[in-house]
This record gives sequence, structure tokens and C-alpha cells, in this order.
Amino acid sequence: MAPTPGEKLTNFFKRRDVIIASALGVAITALTVIIGGWWYTKWMPTALSTDMKSIERLMVIFTWISAPVCGTVVAITLYTFFNRHKGDTPPEDGPAIRTRGPIVILWSVVSSMLCLVAVVYGLIELNSAEGKAQADAPHAMIVEVTGNQWVWNFHYPAQDVTTDKLMLPINQPVEFRIISADVNHSFWPVQLGVKADANRYQVTLADTTPNKLGTIDVKCAELCGLYHAYMETTGAVTTRADFNNWVTAQGGHTA
Repeated sequence: MAPTPGEKLTNFFKRRDVIIASALGVAITALTVIIGGWWYTKWMPTALSTDMKSIERLMVIFTWISAPVCGTVVAITLYTFFNRHKGDTPPEDGPAIRTRGPIVILWSVVSSMLCLVAVVYGLIELNSAEGKAQADAPHAMIVEVTGNQWVWNFHYPAQDVTTDKLMLPINQPVEFRIISADVNHSFWPVQLGVKADANRYQVTLADTTPNKLGTIDVKCAELCGLYHAYMETTGAVTTRADFNNWVTAQGGHTA
């Protein structure tokens, strides 16, 4: 008597190759979680603002969410690569998983839940950042950012300073007013977790609050011509006293 479809599916999951691939998938999933939660953050630039810290946390959580999918795909790929069938006769094909109602439903529900968690968490983080920016707006220091082929210029209207270095005092909310003098650029002070378009004729606003001392790497994140890769500069988050000294050295004035 031929086995029923249910028996075929049960026998399929009892096969040695399926068990090995499943165990490998669990191990890779666990490894991905560890990498996402600990090692991955070691690669990232030092977080000098609450926004960059939120991005770091978001990357870790999204890595955890995607870990089961990564583990499943990589496990099947590795097992298939290292256990290729030998001989002219192909092995007997297993039952078609895609036609099994319970498996399809389970996979659809799990995938939908992972996507839902990612979307909801992303919206929460976005609204939280916008709310904080609105609360800090009355106390924000204005920095006018202009992108040119292939340099960045920063103007501090309250301090009457223009420079090619981005200098910011710690714990001071900042509002960047970003524009381009020619083609489209993308303003990216890496350690601050800000990335915003620099368009001609239109000002883009971006907000952040530096909360840690350190060096800032400013890059262009949008292809803008021949020397795009060299459109970068540096800066720093400093103490208020050091910032005031820098402003004075630039010929500006402090409040």
C-alpha cells in the first residue's frame, strides 16, 4: 500500500539529510544572532549621537529578525554543496513542500510576522526620532551645509563662521540646513547617524544631538561626479569650551 501524502511528509522530515540540514540551520541562526548582537556592532562607527545609537540598535534587531531565514538558506546551500549526488541516477525527489497546506500556512505566517515586527519597530523608531527633534528644535544650533563638487562647506550663522570642518559642541541639539550648489549630493556625517539629500534650490532639514566626544567623518553618499569618492572631510564633537575657542580662532563670536 502506497504511503499517504501525510506519511510521505513525515518520512521526509525523518531523513538524515533533512535532519542534518535542520541542525545546521539552527546553528547558523544562533551564530547570526551572536554576530548581530555583539560582533557586528564592533564594526560600526563610534556612535556620537542618539540617532546613531538608534541606527546601531535597529541594525542589530533587524539582523536578529532575519537570522532564521539566513540560517535556513545558508544551511540548505552548504549541505547541498558538500553532499552532491554521485552517479548518473538522480535521487528520489521529496514531497513538494509548496503544495502542503500546513507548511505553506506556517511559512506565510512566520514570514508575515517577521515583516510586521520590522515595519512596526521601524515606525516606532522613526516617530521617536521625529518627536525628539521637534522637542529640541527651539534650542537647536543652526548649521547651514552646502555641497559643491567636491567639497563640503559649513556656515554657522549665529557664530558668523564658515569652514570646511564640521565642529559641534557636545549635548547641543543641532539643525542642519542642507543644500547643493550644483548637482545632487548626500550629506553623511557618519558617526552622527545622519544622512540627508543635498539638492539644488531646496533646503533639506536634518536634526541630531551629539552626546559623545569624538571625531566625525563627513562623506557624500550619492554619486555626484568624477571625484565623488574624495568628497569628504572631518570634524569633531568637542566640549563647549573647546567649541567656543574654535569659533573665536575662526574669527567668529560666541553667544
